Amino acid sequence: MSKVGIMNKYKGFTLIELMITVAIMSIMLTVGLPSFQSIIASSRLTSSANAMVSALQLARSEALKQHKTVIIAPKPNKAWSDGWDVFVDLNKDDIPQSGEQVLASAVFDSVNSTMAITATYSDHIGYSANGRPVHNGTQANSNTWFLFCTPKSSPTDFRKVVISLTGRVHVEIPTSCG
Repeated sequence: MSKVGIMNKYKGFTLIELMITVAIMSIMLTVGLPSFQSIIASSRLTSSANAMVSALQLARSEALKQHKTVIIAPKPNKAWSDGWDVFVDLNKDDIPQSGEQVLASAVFDSVNSTMAITATYSDHIGYSANGRPVHNGTQANSNTWFLFCTPKSSPTDFRKVVISLTGRVHVEIPTSCG
């Protein structure tokens, strides 16, 4: 029997081939993982900003539909980055009470808690029965905004949700988180 016949009998990888493959994979992971983490952070940021846009659009449409003030407020005793409630404010105190209908709620987990959300108003924003933004019962006199930042993992990625004086909402990508 020739050597060629014996060599074809055994199929597989040699130890050197396996070590080279593992080395190449570890180099690829070392180079690719940081950019993948920034993609995940950007996706979380966009998702949170989109959740705010949805809450604002819901609040405006319900205010117009029900002819009542609808408020978006951070969770009780919490910050915007912990989540918010959208509710019909029947007694006009800007605080969710029992008997007031909660239309939507957003809660963020500990993964999203690294995100900082600053806003024109730290306590609440609402829509009047005519669909215009209001704060403390007074119509807003300038654009209102929410700034979403991920300071640690992606310091150059930001989203700004802007509410115009007419009540329409749009998203901007600012150059800084200040």
